[in-house]
Amino acid sequence: MISFILLAIFGIWVLINRFSEGGKVEGHPLGMPRGTVRGLSTILLVAFPFWYILRGEVIPGLIVNVIFVVVAFYFEARRSEHEKIKTIVEEMKKPDLIIQDSTRKKMPLYLPKYSVRFILLSMLIITLIVHYSIRKVTFEVTNTIFDLLIIIILFIIGAFFRSIANSREKKRMKNQIVNMDASLSEAEIIEKLLLEETSWWKRKGRNILSVVMFLIVVISLICFSYEWDLTIFTLPDYTLTLVGFLLLLINAYYGFRD
Repeated sequence: MISFILLAIFGIWVLINRFSEGGKVEGHPLGMPRGTVRGLSTILLVAFPFWYILRGEVIPGLIVNVIFVVVAFYFEARRSEHEKIKTIVEEMKKPDLIIQDSTRKKMPLYLPKYSVRFILLSMLIITLIVHYSIRKVTFEVTNTIFDLLIIIILFIIGAFFRSIANSREKKRMKNQIVNMDASLSEAEIIEKLLLEETSWWKRKGRNILSVVMFLIVVISLICFSYEWDLTIFTLPDYTLTLVGFLLLLINAYYGFRD
């Protein structure tokens, strides 16, 4: 329930900013700042156990496993190569060259820098405070090895497809550089590549992937709340359900969009 309250609050905030003047961020999924979908999805997942804590119920082991790994992936995420190149260009370019970048000051969820990480860290700290000061938080014991194995495999699959996409992008950029004006400086070449608009198909693909993965998170949490689920397979020490697999599938998205 708390996750859905946060979804409503952050959803309204993001939509207001997205459709306000200058709120659209070109070249990123759904025209929102890079990392918005991942940031909101991670917040919803980390907030989900609070409903169990308030009711004094055991927190499902799968939720705990997914939270730990997703938060680890989120905090590990570093600046993209695209952003690193921007910094290099800023140092290389002449004073009269200015990159018109409307995305520079827009962070995930249209919040100040590091806000999402602060929110995530705060929620984890609150959980510890509740556990040691108010009531003991009980976690369901599950076979973590199987969950972690599936998480790692899905993350690798996502990273594999990301590497393919990056390889194709590198080849395309090489061809562009070869066909550019030879009189351009290195900084000007990089600048032209940075200012190039993303193709229509690529933008649509990112939009669809972001929407699908966000819906998977929301639907999974709704199903978890009302215990709507189906068993995929059962082993002596482990059971994988449809909702559980959908939650684990999020890690493939993190691997692809890292």
